[in-house]
Amino acid sequence: MDENLNAYDRDDLSQEQERVIDQLKDYIKHSLQSDQHHVAVIKGAAGTGKSVVLTKLFKELRDGQKDSNSPYYGLKTAFTVNHPELLKVYQDMGAKYQNIYKKDYQRPTSIINGLDKKHENLDVLFIDEGHLLLTKPEPYVKFRQQNQLSELIRLAKVVVVVFDFSQVIQSKMFWDQALLDQVLEKIPHQYFHLDFQYRMQASPAVNHWIDDFSKGILSPLPKKAERNGYDLEIFGSAADLFEKLKEVDAKMGMARVVSTTGFHHDEGGKHHVVMDDFDQPWDEYDPQELTWAKRPESINEVGSIYTVQGFDLNLVGLLLSPAFEYDPVHDRIWVNPKKVIHREIYKKSPHLTNQQAIAKAKQDFMLNALNILAKRGRYGLYIAAADPALSKRLCELAK
Repeated sequence: MDENLNAYDRDDLSQEQERVIDQLKDYIKHSLQSDQHHVAVIKGAAGTGKSVVLTKLFKELRDGQKDSNSPYYGLKTAFTVNHPELLKVYQDMGAKYQNIYKKDYQRPTSIINGLDKKHENLDVLFIDEGHLLLTKPEPYVKFRQQNQLSELIRLAKVVVVVFDFSQVIQSKMFWDQALLDQVLEKIPHQYFHLDFQYRMQASPAVNHWIDDFSKGILSPLPKKAERNGYDLEIFGSAADLFEKLKEVDAKMGMARVVSTTGFHHDEGGKHHVVMDDFDQPWDEYDPQELTWAKRPESINEVGSIYTVQGFDLNLVGLLLSPAFEYDPVHDRIWVNPKKVIHREIYKKSPHLTNQQAIAKAKQDFMLNALNILAKRGRYGLYIAAADPALSKRLCELAK
């Protein structure tokens, strides 16, 4: 469905994106001539166009696969992402293009187990959202080895992978620079950086404020004249936020409420987000053809990282769950791990063993989720907090 593809399948690339693509093409060509495995790591924050670069590159390689004059002639290639909603978008792309098929896009475990079963290898493998690759066994999805990236490198001559450590959101997918260095230690590799913010049509002052906010750092909101028209607002109540957000959605569409874990199930066991006079159900993973962000009815649901990570919205209404508290001593946001409902994100990891690292990860996972959600909106971000002290402080900073 073309509507799902707009944000990824683009021809209006920037000079920075074109430059990185040219560098990656050179790297792939030289790496294929070597007898070693090689890895290209694309690094960039949310909204810097990493998926756009990956998509364009994959299309070029697939177009060259049947062209005897192309350096990509006859190459075996595939594309993987460990995110069901994003996988759906890419599979839609596979149905659209002449030289790409739906089956070329699979989850990492499917690729690993499929290639091992057939005793086959790939020439070039593209990995989006590399920070979602598993770093411990997960029998539930039939992954029994230790690290998905290591396995994928073993099975492909060249791997092109996207990484953003500020999007690491749970222990079974724990990544940091030290772990990536360890995985790549004996493998020739090169980093490619994307720095420009393409998604958020905001001023540098607004981008800076949202960057700080996503790390828990609080400061006065930039004055309206400094916002470049970006609609940044703090609300004292979630119900008021929702009313205004619905008005925006009626005008331009794709304005959605999102949140992180921290809201309890109600007495009937239903999982709703309830805050002051606001009461809406969580999104449920529903494998429809149209992604959650694009469905008109999702205006009456609350999105999560599991449905909006990697996607663009026009405007985001971000509800900070009770797990996000105000720390008056340091004048900042603090995560209360006891109020994190989704305990899956805090399970044991072989890469988190000392208490200090575990405590830091418990803060980081939730702040990273906040970072992902806060940077979904192209034209605006509305914020309301469940914690009364944090709500009060945010309202003060908005004056």
